Amino acid sequence: MAYNSKVVQKVLGDFDNKYKTAAANAEKRKKDLYIKIPGLLDTDRKLSGTYKDIAGIILGSNSGGDFDLKISSVKKKNQDLIKKRKLLLEKAGYPENYTEPVYECAACEDTGYKNDIMCDCLRKALAAESINHSGLGRTIKNQTFENFNLNYYDRKKSADKLVNESPYKHMKSIYDECRKFAENFGKSIAPDASDNSSGNPVENAKNLMFIGSTGLGKTHLSSAAAYEVIKKGFDVFYDSAQSILYSFEKERFARGTFDPDIIERYMTCDLLIIDDLGTEYSGNIFVSSLYNLINVRLLESRSMIISTNLTVSEMQMRYDERIMSRIFGEFAILNFIGEDIRFKKL
Repeated sequence: MAYNSKVVQKVLGDFDNKYKTAAANAEKRKKDLYIKIPGLLDTDRKLSGTYKDIAGIILGSNSGGDFDLKISSVKKKNQDLIKKRKLLLEKAGYPENYTEPVYECAACEDTGYKNDIMCDCLRKALAAESINHSGLGRTIKNQTFENFNLNYYDRKKSADKLVNESPYKHMKSIYDECRKFAENFGKSIAPDASDNSSGNPVENAKNLMFIGSTGLGKTHLSSAAAYEVIKKGFDVFYDSAQSILYSFEKERFARGTFDPDIIERYMTCDLLIIDDLGTEYSGNIFVSSLYNLINVRLLESRSMIISTNLTVSEMQMRYDERIMSRIFGEFAILNFIGEDIRFKKL
């Protein structure tokens, strides 16, 4: 697992607050009842005393031979006091556990762990906060593998020269590749993405390049993959190429307010999703920053998904050979085809 440190700090802080709040509320209820129910405070003090008596007997067990008898006597006193406490609460109209803390998760009592194993509630909280921290917002919950509808793609043979099959069949293979990418994420798999200019999916690729016009499902499948990767506990960050490269420009010239943590996030998150490559300004600084970002992440084996509306020839005209060689040498190139799904939905 590689949860983002800020996500972990936020979630663990929330759990600590929940635990303390539950304890504080229980203590408040208890103090209120001490005023309302005569004898309850005295009973609780005596109960606390029995626990201390047992501890004292255990610590001094070497000094006497009547250890079992002493323990039995204190336990009997303890049980009688518990029964008395229960009767006092019932007579006043309160349940036996009224003064106990009420936790959101009874399994771990809001600590996040049960028997030193991470509780499901903590795992879900980390995933939810990771989604909030990913840059995908609500999109990620609405665009999953389960609700990706392949029926919007024509089952007749495509006229596209890049493929020799129907858009439905071709997009089904892309869907399968994206799902496999998410399922295998984090496994020690060395991809072989060489000689991949044909646009055929690469088995167990660590990086994906989505090429195709708008409305063909690129954002949906990148969000779906991100959602599955986040649920595994990995740090995912989504941003547009324009925003990413503008951040690098601000870092270089220190213009206006600048958050240095965001550059580190681009470089070190487990999965970086770069959307709309080609919409950014194409100056030398931007191209240099893009190459540096891609190259560093590849050298450190950190995965990427890049999407673009540009064709391969348009990319070759826009970016230098260094960037193109990295993309076509280290990414599975997935060519999205078909008609704009947004119009079909309308």
